[in-house]
Amino acid sequence: MLPSPIPTGALPPPTPEELKSALGIQELTIEWLAGDGSDRSYYRIKAPSLARPVVLMQLSGNDARALHEGRYDWLEVANILAVHGIKVPRLVKSMPDQAAIIIEDYGNTMLETRTLELVGSRKMDDVYSLYSKANEILIHFLEIKVPTDAREERPVWTRRAFDAERFEWELNFFLKKFVEPVARIKLTPAQNDEVRAEILDLAACLSRLPQHFVHRDFHSRNIMLFEDRQAVIDFQDARLGPASYDAVSLCFDSYVPFGSDDRLKLMDQFLRQVGVKLGNPMRTEIEQQWKSVLLQRQLKAIGSFGYLTIDKNKGNYLRYVKPAIAAMRAADVRDSRWPFLSVELVDLIDGAMGS
Repeated sequence: MLPSPIPTGALPPPTPEELKSALGIQELTIEWLAGDGSDRSYYRIKAPSLARPVVLMQLSGNDARALHEGRYDWLEVANILAVHGIKVPRLVKSMPDQAAIIIEDYGNTMLETRTLELVGSRKMDDVYSLYSKANEILIHFLEIKVPTDAREERPVWTRRAFDAERFEWELNFFLKKFVEPVARIKLTPAQNDEVRAEILDLAACLSRLPQHFVHRDFHSRNIMLFEDRQAVIDFQDARLGPASYDAVSLCFDSYVPFGSDDRLKLMDQFLRQVGVKLGNPMRTEIEQQWKSVLLQRQLKAIGSFGYLTIDKNKGNYLRYVKPAIAAMRAADVRDSRWPFLSVELVDLIDGAMGS
């Protein structure tokens, strides 16, 4: 059976005949799945002869070329995470000639899905329990070590980093894709000079922090709940970065409607678990940096919300801007080192977005 209607802009999957051949089956159905903000497209494949459905990940561009050359990052990072006890989708079949891979299907229940249900029912103890399990994954991330043997090939995630250039690029992306085109904020020459200087300063400060394994997009839509376990997806862009990066991404995630106190409790819960599992030095490292990391991460996310809504036509991501601002206010990210970025610009965006 041909796929259900594919939205405009989605990548078409291989033909049913190609999929049947790859999976060794005689019949199947293909359903388009709503994906993330990336350029990948996803499909669910069902067949009477399959014990359970599988998911097709359709690639393009550099990803497609990398798969064809046998070096697709998703596959390498998946192996690293699995070795460290983190549940990730298992590869079922690679189809490099069709720029696709077929992986395990973990269903439709994201951490976001369950959290929204529990928050709506005011079962916050159950929410904290769910996030405590997610924190265990974060701790496993921090246990992944950078190889020190110069003779050993460096894993892909150690060959890229949240360095000053990357942090600076993301903050400039936020200015380019949100501040002027969406919020309609026209900075004065003096404000523009100030924000540019603070971007350089913040990026340089964050780049000097100790670096660890970072998923890069660890939030409630990239954690699946399956068979009483939490599984991680969308990890192909993992890199070196600050120890707090994934934690602030999770605890201050705009997709879930937490109150200010709830977010701070989630962060405190993570810090306590880190202290127990990894020791007080790691806890102190995270405590000293996480608000600065959150400021950069949230501004970058707001830029992405503008880009996904306006440039990519992926839906109304702008509805998450106000929660992102509320999350920054909850954490009190005000910092005298970059007052325009952390106070004045946040206030301008809040006012521009209305109530």
